[in-house]
Amino acid sequence: MSRLIRYANLNDSEILGKIHSESSKTGFKGIIPDKVLNDVFFIERRTKRFISELSIGSPKTAIIFDNYEPVGFISFGSCRYGNNDNSWIEIWRVYVIQEFWGCNVSKELTEWGIREIVKENFKNIELWVLEKNTRARSFYEKMGFKFDNTFQITDSGKELRYIKI
Repeated sequence: MSRLIRYANLNDSEILGKIHSESSKTGFKGIIPDKVLNDVFFIERRTKRFISELSIGSPKTAIIFDNYEPVGFISFGSCRYGNNDNSWIEIWRVYVIQEFWGCNVSKELTEWGIREIVKENFKNIELWVLEKNTRARSFYEKMGFKFDNTFQITDSGKELRYIKI
């Protein structure tokens, strides 16, 4: 099995949108209402978001390929929530298509992202996760992230609680 990770460019926008859409709809099923999943996480909307982000260069996004097929991505950049100093960075997203869950793709991708973050001299990393997304929480905790008792609540037709780890 051959894996490669590289930074994304504008030509990758559509595949990033597809991975984000598919993995969100699968991973958030039963946590986020279906209507919201379908409205927010449809491929075209996600693709437009990546075109915008890749055009301005923030956050940084990298894709992981398994045997030359794109199967996941990680995004990291400035902290979006909170008043952190310049020693902080946020991992915005780690998404992998369902067929590759449990195959160490997320681990490899996250470890790669952390190494890239360290190269940029950041000392602290934050990450926000849905409290009820036990699969993701368990993964991040195995990677060394810990809930710091910070949370925020949003309402997307249902109250959603995000925790900082």
